[in-house]
Amino acid sequence: MEETHPDQEKLCPSIASRLAKKMGVPWDTLGMGELGPEDFLGDPPPQEAVRRNVKPYLLAGIYRLDAHNLREEKMRANLKDALKQFGNVLGIVGFVHLGVLARLFEADKIPVTALLFTGPLIVDETMS
Repeated sequence: MEETHPDQEKLCPSIASRLAKKMGVPWDTLGMGELGPEDFLGDPPPQEAVRRNVKPYLLAGIYRLDAHNLREEKMRANLKDALKQFGNVLGIVGFVHLGVLARLFEADKIPVTALLFTGPLIVDETMS
């Protein structure tokens, strides 16, 4: 399972989904849709950029507790469902969600091996 846009497969399949298909392994998205203008700081600010019809320079993402609590609870529920169905699950999420989900699963007494990649993971350059 991978944190991607819900329409990722239609728009541009990820490397993980391509590998899963190639290996005959189930793949599904953990994504919940588009981020809104309130989810990042930009220069100019997002609302001004829309008004001026310019692309803002991304300065930082904003971790909004209300929105991300919902995202992480949905991810957790989907991962738990997949775990019941398959017995083990590889969940590919961003590093902030990784820490939150690892603690939630630990609280549920579900063992987790959290892997944090410090660089891009390219298995096959021809697929990137």
